[in-house]
Amino acid sequence: MINDTVYVIGGSDGSLQNTNYVYDPVSDSWSTKASMPTARSNIGCAVVNGKIYAIGGFVGGVQTDTKLVEEYDPATDTWTTRDSMPTSRYAFAIAVVANKVYVIGGMLPVTATVEEYDPALDSWSTKTSMPTARMGPACAVIRDTIYVFAGGTSPGSGETTVNECYDPNTNNWASKANMTYARYALGGFSCGNMAYAVGGHNYTVYRNNVEAYNPVTDNWSDETSMQYARQSMAVGLVGSTVYVIGGFNGVTLNYNEEGILTVGIEEQEAAQNMRIDIGPNPFSKQIKISFSKIEKAENIELTIYDVTGRLVKSFGKFTNHPSSINQIVWDGRDDNGTILPSGIYLFLIDNQGAKETRVLNFIHSSM
Repeated sequence: MINDTVYVIGGSDGSLQNTNYVYDPVSDSWSTKASMPTARSNIGCAVVNGKIYAIGGFVGGVQTDTKLVEEYDPATDTWTTRDSMPTSRYAFAIAVVANKVYVIGGMLPVTATVEEYDPALDSWSTKTSMPTARMGPACAVIRDTIYVFAGGTSPGSGETTVNECYDPNTNNWASKANMTYARYALGGFSCGNMAYAVGGHNYTVYRNNVEAYNPVTDNWSDETSMQYARQSMAVGLVGSTVYVIGGFNGVTLNYNEEGILTVGIEEQEAAQNMRIDIGPNPFSKQIKISFSKIEKAENIELTIYDVTGRLVKSFGKFTNHPSSINQIVWDGRDDNGTILPSGIYLFLIDNQGAKETRVLNFIHSSM
């Protein structure tokens, strides 16, 4: 995605493609740009500093996979060949953190290899391998951490729900909560500090399921399903609107499906049988958070984090008796009394290990 437009590059409709299409959500129209030099499917595309890097992919023939890297410059509508990836592969996860591209997993054979590409230096380096070798996983970046979920552990079988995260700063992996539906060749993206998994296939059925992952509470939730079940689709995010384009469900598809994501929730019955009311949200001076536990009395801990995961405010623990209502007021200050900058903050309510979060939108006002 560049300048609020979605690029769909390469793929297959029975024959390998090098097409380069651009979708403009404002006009709801498509245009054609300079074709990619090498026709291929199952590639990974990453955007760094306004340029698109088309990496690896399936090229058919005796050498089915490739390590090729081709760079597209939308400003000049031209392509340039860059330094090849060390490991030839396709059907991998791809992510960008701090202007570096990470290629994770893929096949053939199924691999756990992780390689980092630095476009500024046009060079590659090898990083710590993923714990679970997978092909066709999806990934999402949240606060500079890469979450890699689902995929297949062998060609034609081994669909999985595994969710593992990689920290490029420490070059380490950690296991996280598994998703609900096992699948591979799904789409993944992040929005509002949540990771989303869409579609995919489990070697039996094509899926239209959409799941959301919350890294603060380390759990998955079911979201509104897509209209069309499919795998191997392109996914683009413009603002809080996601576009799921093309794919395969026994035949190749040209569907373009739009979904609107809800970033914040004002009122919701919590999973721990707790009612939480928040408002006003967004806020500029103060926000009131009311909560009531319907069942037995329990100690509840309340904290607020910024989008990097840093604790900025702790309200301590409350003993919440059945049907009683507690209320706290937050004025946008941290524990030191300093006014925080405008932005998105995460309110965490921890009910003895059962956790719920809410998104708080703070707009700093000098009035």
